[in-house]
Amino acid sequence: MACYFSVARITWAGRCRGGLLPSASSSLPLFSSFQRTHQHAGHRLRLPLNLRYKSTNNVDSTIKSKGYKFMTKSRTGIGSFASLCSHAASICTVFAYCNTDMFELRCLAISSGVLAMSFQYFRPQPLWIPIRWGCLILCINGCMITQLLIERHRANHMPPELKKIYDEGSFDERGFSKVQFMKFFKHARRTVFVGKEIISEEGREMNKLYYILDGNATVTCKTDGRKLATIPPHCFIGELSFLLHVQDHKRNEQKQIPLKKASADVVAENKTIHVLEWEFDELRKIMSADRDLSNAFAIYSSHDMRNKLLSANTEGRRT
Repeated sequence: MACYFSVARITWAGRCRGGLLPSASSSLPLFSSFQRTHQHAGHRLRLPLNLRYKSTNNVDSTIKSKGYKFMTKSRTGIGSFASLCSHAASICTVFAYCNTDMFELRCLAISSGVLAMSFQYFRPQPLWIPIRWGCLILCINGCMITQLLIERHRANHMPPELKKIYDEGSFDERGFSKVQFMKFFKHARRTVFVGKEIISEEGREMNKLYYILDGNATVTCKTDGRKLATIPPHCFIGELSFLLHVQDHKRNEQKQIPLKKASADVVAENKTIHVLEWEFDELRKIMSADRDLSNAFAIYSSHDMRNKLLSANTEGRRT
């Protein structure tokens, strides 16, 4: 404290003698860590070492020549360049929080980060710590945006076979985006069932989800062999059992959940039918990692089950 008040007295005495501080031959070198600040245009400027002990007039001229005045002077009705960057960064952040599209949100986050770093750099004294952290955050956001762009490019240029499934299965109308469709179907395996082969048997545990590509499957009652419904192409088999399995697993994550049993026989009707299949456990992990994909599948399954119920009602009227 004694050192601080001594320096304060020396500084005040120098200003009273015409704005000049004592020369380097005085006791000031003992307090070399002391740094003088200068009041300019409503801001406190932390001056470089070579300007600490110069007169006020010299400091003002140096500030003008170095360009500090442009960055700190308040413009009429607008504000300084640094303050404009701060306001623009806040506006981008507000729009980012109001956006639900992940790609647009990250683009706004990058814009906000660049503007915030500009504000921190063009201050009278740059804030290097948040600037360096901002650079790291920009790199992370850039990598994530690149990943989103790659996913969208692959979805927009999907193979013709998957494009046909996407269009004929009405995935777009039923809540599946192209990116979600590619994430879901890239884990599928193709298999073939011959005529009269059982796809799922009543009373047996189901551990696979099926999607019919071509051909029909027949749903029959095991007790009397009565035909209940016909499952046309581009429909799932076992989606209700899978959704119940996922629901039971969420309730009891630490317990071994038994698989659901099929409620009816599903038999291949044509000579051969081609299907895609997924393992329940593998698909459940994929769904748990992507909530949007899980919601899209639930919406599609509700449409699928509705069509099956209508088909079963029609079959019942015919019989």
